[in-house]
Amino acid sequence: MTNFTTLFRLLQLTRAQVQYGYVLAEIPKANLSDLAQHHYLVTMNAWCLGRHLKQQGIAIDTEKLLEISLIHDLGELFGGDISMPYAMANPAARTLAKEFEAENHRYIARFFGDQSEYFAELTEHARQPQTLEAVVAKIADYVEVTHYKLYIHCLTPGDVTMVTKQLITMCQKLEDTAAGTLLEQFIAEWSASLADGKLPEIFEGSK
Repeated sequence: MTNFTTLFRLLQLTRAQVQYGYVLAEIPKANLSDLAQHHYLVTMNAWCLGRHLKQQGIAIDTEKLLEISLIHDLGELFGGDISMPYAMANPAARTLAKEFEAENHRYIARFFGDQSEYFAELTEHARQPQTLEAVVAKIADYVEVTHYKLYIHCLTPGDVTMVTKQLITMCQKLEDTAAGTLLEQFIAEWSASLADGKLPEIFEGSK
């Protein structure tokens, strides 16, 4: 049996590894998120979206969806994260950052022992999202980033517009058009609810 002790030690480091791409988005040092928080929240978002699709009759492998979400940015533990605005402004840097993260994933795979090939498969799905599960995981990722900026009061209308455009493009490329339509509906409603910045108090509907 694989000895997971070193792997579990490595995973603990995600508590301390900040998502330093946020620095380029002018997020103060005290407010920087970390990989552990990000992975957990992305996975929760993905679980909710996956369950919603399944309840609407869409065939989706929710186990694979959650697995992709749990490990999608693990390569950033060794570096590679850059902010979306910088990536859009400098495509060459984005390409290099993605290649660096891919190499990090290849290195980390060795810590998974007899699960290394499966881990490599998951990271490839995360890096090149084409399947429904990988696209939903990516949507969950972008949604988490947006809500994080909302949480620390740094979200701008431009952020919402930029993310919405990216998400709609991904949905339109899905082979499962029914899933794409449902996801576009979610994105449209979600985007509209954030657009004016006048969100109700969280418990407003429960009073």
